[in-house]
Amino acid sequence: MSKIKVFTIDDSPIYRQALREIITSDPDLEYCGFASNGLIAIKKIPIIQPDIITLDIEMPEMDGIQTLRYIMDNNPTPVIMISSFTKDGADITFKALEIGAVDYIQKPEVRSLHENIKLLEDVLLSKIKVFANFKLPDAKRFKQISEADGLPVIGGLPSYEIPKIRSRPIEIVCIGSSTGGTVALTNILPKIKENIGIPILIVQHMPRLYTNSFANRLNSLCGLTVVEAQGGENLKPNTVYIAQGGLHMSVKNKKIVLDDSDTVNNHKPSVDVLFHSVKEEFGDKALAIILTGMGSDGAKGIAAIKTAGGFTIAQDEESSVIFGMPGSAIRTGKIDRIIPLSKISDFVNEYVAMNRNR
Repeated sequence: MSKIKVFTIDDSPIYRQALREIITSDPDLEYCGFASNGLIAIKKIPIIQPDIITLDIEMPEMDGIQTLRYIMDNNPTPVIMISSFTKDGADITFKALEIGAVDYIQKPEVRSLHENIKLLEDVLLSKIKVFANFKLPDAKRFKQISEADGLPVIGGLPSYEIPKIRSRPIEIVCIGSSTGGTVALTNILPKIKENIGIPILIVQHMPRLYTNSFANRLNSLCGLTVVEAQGGENLKPNTVYIAQGGLHMSVKNKKIVLDDSDTVNNHKPSVDVLFHSVKEEFGDKALAIILTGMGSDGAKGIAAIKTAGGFTIAQDEESSVIFGMPGSAIRTGKIDRIIPLSKISDFVNEYVAMNRNR
């Protein structure tokens, strides 16, 4: 089996050395070179033909966004962005994901690089191995060879027709997502009717600081009001609440609750924490959705909502960047509909409208 060829683009010698040491430490990877800026990179990439690229955002001559656009247009290759832990870094990261970057990792500050090298190593190596198998048919669309490939789909209907009116109204929508979720949510939420009449709660696996930037970005695109949850606020209709990075989000007595308890499924915020609380608070009046993401966070929670009488949706494999979370949810046998990303917003609009308080 051939090694995964990794190419790094970063203007910092310190980070280039750190990335090189991390990549060469893994026997499955081959460090195939570096560039200190985008102009050098775009000359080397066609010659080296790497399987995957790590790309710094802030560089002289040709920055990360300009470089990414060129790569996607001329040599489509999976790209992982290396993003600074700042508001500006977060804003640019979301733009990069929309252009075609497959994922991002946070860049530790130089003064804390030594202490964070193990964390950086674990995150980077796992993402390289996941995304090196991606196929990029064109500059805007990429499809993963699913980690669940060959597994039977159990439960759920491969149809997105609207079910008949229920005897119970839908009072809340809750959504869980991870890798690929920022782009998926940017696709779904602007198409949700601004007078949908109920609150929407979202856990997107994302670091602290990034969630506020993400909420602000979505708010600028949506008719709905999109905010980062602060904790203690009453749920309002036509409002989307994004869980803060680094805190679990749940609901109790129709209010947002944030807490700093231990990670669940190695995540904080965790989709399961939100979904279990929605099951307790809303039961059969909840609509729960699992979107693209790595791992299985949310599978137990969405199954609990279905068992309580709620309605459940999973994004289909074809439109998922990573089919881990939707696939895990589907295999519980508790998913009512499996729907492509492009159809989810229409389904939600129609289903909620048919099942409002009457």
